[in-house]
Amino acid sequence: MVGATSSDGFSSFLVEIRRRVRRACRMQAIFVRLVPCVGLTVLSLLLVQTMKQAEERRQNLRGRSSAMTKAGKDRGGGGTDRKTNRTTMMLLLVVVLFLVTEFPNGVINLLSGVLPGFVIEIYMAIGDLLDILALINNGINFILYCSMSKQFRDTFVSVFRLDVLGRLCARCRCWKSPSAGLEDRATITVPTTVVGAKDQYVLVAQA
Repeated sequence: MVGATSSDGFSSFLVEIRRRVRRACRMQAIFVRLVPCVGLTVLSLLLVQTMKQAEERRQNLRGRSSAMTKAGKDRGGGGTDRKTNRTTMMLLLVVVLFLVTEFPNGVINLLSGVLPGFVIEIYMAIGDLLDILALINNGINFILYCSMSKQFRDTFVSVFRLDVLGRLCARCRCWKSPSAGLEDRATITVPTTVVGAKDQYVLVAQA
């Protein structure tokens, strides 16, 4: 009698644990994976649309200017056009990469919270692959920012003081011993002009 009661209590405990795990999977899938994917996609599309509208307004203002002013702006506007296209491409790549790596993870988590045996049969087999995809997303984002944004590179160098490190390394390479410096010195001829006389040449030591 006591053993049957204990078995029933343990079974109900396992059922409650599984129910809570499935609920946690559903909440994680919706609020951590799917909602951010949808929100990032919508906001990115709106941002791209706003950038295109701003570019169209700039083109219209450029077209209304005079011929000379228009020519001057055209010479300086190519860099702005390339910068805008580069920013748009970087934004689209970041969004696509985020969707490719995070959306499947959200779908798998949602199915794990809906289907009772999905966790053991499917999720346990591909869970490591989903974690690797998330790590790839974080790593490639940094490479994209560094390769496509000069402002990001400059900020990164300034924050981590890499410019100071580079100057110190260059200074260390330029340092030489006193004996080597004396051996490397050579004499060269430099023409000079003296008032009232012909051109003369003097010998100087190269620093």
